[in-house]
Amino acid sequence: MSEIVEYNENNYREFEYETGVAVIRFYATWCTPCVQNAPFFEQLAQLFDASVKFGKVNVDQSPILTLRYQVFGLPTTLIFKDGQIVERLSSNVSIAQLQQKIQSYL
Repeated sequence: MSEIVEYNENNYREFEYETGVAVIRFYATWCTPCVQNAPFFEQLAQLFDASVKFGKVNVDQSPILTLRYQVFGLPTTLIFKDGQIVERLSSNVSIAQLQQKIQSYL
């Protein structure tokens, strides 16, 4: 089971320079699809061991990261492999789709 870490401008380098796979979800508390989809993201994190890092970024609290990764729609999920973005998924995606995409990078 992987833990979901809250990232911001002070600690984002932990996932940016991570070797292996990191899955980061950009969200906002006022975003209805983000709130509805949050339990699914937590379930997804439970499907993987600690070798896959999971995190989330609140766009209102981290505007620099939001601009840096060109997040314009919410929720947006980025999959990193060895520090490089390999997938950008906007909107809600099913657990099965995300699981399949993540496993393809392991």
